[in-house]
Amino acid sequence: MKVRPLLCGFGLLASGLIAAPAASADSPTRILNTITSVSCVFETAQGDYVFFGASSTTLDGTSGSYMFVETPDYNMVSEGYGGTAVFAGNGSFTAEVLLHDFDTQEPLGLASVEAVRTSLAEPVTEELQERSGNSWTTGTVTTTDYRVDVGPVTVPGYTVLANDDDCTSEVITFDVMTTNPAAAIYGDSDFESAICVLEGFPNGQVALSQDRPNVRYDVVIDDGVNPQEAEGFLHLPGRTAGGTAPLVDLVTEQRIGELTINVELRRIGTRSQESDTFDGITERGIVVPYLATITVSTSDGRSGVAHCYAEDHTNKLIIRPAANDGGH
Repeated sequence: MKVRPLLCGFGLLASGLIAAPAASADSPTRILNTITSVSCVFETAQGDYVFFGASSTTLDGTSGSYMFVETPDYNMVSEGYGGTAVFAGNGSFTAEVLLHDFDTQEPLGLASVEAVRTSLAEPVTEELQERSGNSWTTGTVTTTDYRVDVGPVTVPGYTVLANDDDCTSEVITFDVMTTNPAAAIYGDSDFESAICVLEGFPNGQVALSQDRPNVRYDVVIDDGVNPQEAEGFLHLPGRTAGGTAPLVDLVTEQRIGELTINVELRRIGTRSQESDTFDGITERGIVVPYLATITVSTSDGRSGVAHCYAEDHTNKLIIRPAANDGGH
């Protein structure tokens, strides 16, 4: 029996979303960064809309802004990126960005925004605790909302009708610590059955899916005229579980009764395992086969049973330093 590969594991590494581990476990990495941002939507006397955004970060001291103009039916008129943004300590804000014609990319002139930012309330701090594989990120995220009093706004070719409710602003401060294990380990698991006919239940089929212990069930009764369905979740940490769900007419989308389902798992055969290593990446997969006995009954007296083949999949991706050294 072939073990299914861990979905998207290699893709995540290639895209850079999975960080390659260090040769040995390093000290945790601390990130202390404050991001300040302003976002605005302005109306114009000509009827088009001006979208503007700016931000700065203390991580590397950079800042920037952008602007684009759209018609009411979402056609782009002009755009500009890579503009300036200055967030002063007294709350004043200024930005400039060069706009270009969207179709020809010819320069149209310099747009500018001026405003004053004032905090609206006390900062709100949230505790952060996230896991990515065997790496943990913990710390705090503090958010402060600001009122924006809009000053002069200039856009080439437009008269901007600026109001103080056109902009929002916030300051988000991250103080987080991330562990750096010597090898990154990512896990994935899945439980899935075949689509099985319900014996004694005309036109009935059932299937199980998703990860244990919370297994999703889907029962479809389709005679070609009045299709019906019931779906839900069973808490299945062991070998047996049961539950009820509304039975719905798929044409009218109305509830027409209730369906009761019971599942009993019996392990069949032996556990199979596969392992593959390439460039410091080890992928391991384990499959445990089961026979699922599924009994179904409805509130109008129909009932049936299905004997379904099912598999419990466990996959693990281990990324060692060799995966990032470019060698083979």
